[in-house]
Amino acid sequence: MYYRIVILFIFCVLILNSGSIAQQAEEQDTPFRFSLDFTQFRYSDTLTYLEFSAALYRDILKYIPDGERFVGEFIVTSRILQNDVVIDSLKWRNINHVDSLAEVSGYQRVYCQNNFLVRPGEHKFYIQVSDPNSSKKAEATVPMTIQKFDTEKLTLSDVQFSSMIRKDSTTSLYTKNGFRITPNPSALYGIGLPILYSYFEIYNFAQVSTDSGMNYKVAYSIFNADGDKVKSMPVKVRKKPGNSAVEVNGINVVTLVSGPYILLVEVKDMESGQIASKQKKFFVYREDDYKEGGAVFAKKEVVDGKGSAGLDQDRYLTMSEKELDEEFDWTQYLTTSKERKTYNKLNLEGKRNYLLEFWAEKDPTIGTPENEFKRDYLERVQISNTRFRGAFREGWKTDRGRIMLLYGRPDEIERFPYSNESKGYEIWHYFSIQGGVVFIFVDRRNMGDFELVHSTARGELYDQEWTRWIDPNQ
Repeated sequence: MYYRIVILFIFCVLILNSGSIAQQAEEQDTPFRFSLDFTQFRYSDTLTYLEFSAALYRDILKYIPDGERFVGEFIVTSRILQNDVVIDSLKWRNINHVDSLAEVSGYQRVYCQNNFLVRPGEHKFYIQVSDPNSSKKAEATVPMTIQKFDTEKLTLSDVQFSSMIRKDSTTSLYTKNGFRITPNPSALYGIGLPILYSYFEIYNFAQVSTDSGMNYKVAYSIFNADGDKVKSMPVKVRKKPGNSAVEVNGINVVTLVSGPYILLVEVKDMESGQIASKQKKFFVYREDDYKEGGAVFAKKEVVDGKGSAGLDQDRYLTMSEKELDEEFDWTQYLTTSKERKTYNKLNLEGKRNYLLEFWAEKDPTIGTPENEFKRDYLERVQISNTRFRGAFREGWKTDRGRIMLLYGRPDEIERFPYSNESKGYEIWHYFSIQGGVVFIFVDRRNMGDFELVHSTARGELYDQEWTRWIDPNQ
């Protein structure tokens, strides 16, 4: 119940502070609400592609028997108005089937998406969402300015937030430029949705005349409600695919303390030196933050200009030398041989201070009590040790563990169990690294220890003929 109250509060914040809308239904016994978001893209010199998405909690729909299953549905009616005159409209039905009513949860959302082609200028957007099984409905009218995209200087589309982005060559309302984008109109992230996926388009790169001009740079930063930068990613250098490009990215935001944030994206054309930027608000909610002792109420002092070893830094004062050594071992993919030699020469107190300083130097959000990098890294160590432990090695020492620690959690995993035709193998996809890379692991000895046999990532093992390793006769 507390979770839902906070969610409703966040929806109210969405109404006041962003383009997302939540509306109360006419019937007050069961609130009927939806969230709404808009994204504008360039379509032509005279038309803008206005994409909109809506989402509602699954349990507010009324599910009725449909053979051996149950069906819920909602109807969306949308209109574009100019000077109170309807210039375009759409109406469609959305169906959701379940095998059992027990599958319907208040933590789940159903969504829909559609678009209009609109001339730049002042307009109004009207939308109604209704449930024909319960006769409940909600509606909203939103004034908006349709953007006219510049045709000369470097320009960006709006940023679209997503709960998942993956490569997809099919054609549908949810695919753009080879990616399937699952909308997240509430812009709400947290434990159940830890990765902030984003998509935007870049227009009007300058014509290339130099080697450096073949590239552009992209930077992602996150700011809290006070305007302080709390997270940033290393600047990415991309090769221009032509006059325009698309940018897909994923940032782990689950370590951010509950609250509102701003994602800022900046693009620099290395030929012209022009810079364009866009920003968009999102929200993080973690239930534990609001419990006694949670991150929202953390009172640890932080020295301005210095990194933090994390909210749990006090535990290093009581850790044994064995525990310190184990944690330092986990960092071997981050440390140099010189750093490891230095650490091994230290006494107990020296090792404690070394680890504190080591993590503080890697804190991406200087001036805050949390060290998101450390927290995420150690979480991945535990995941590796739990899932990838081999007969003779701890999980973090395996090939899958190393990739997990170096590159983060994969965006998608394809698993192929052992069969008469092939050995067991896995394909890990990372969509936001180096333009999209894969890692292929094979259980070559049929002992559950999956070894890396091929990757498209720079500096990793590359073997075009990797399929020979899945031959069960090898």
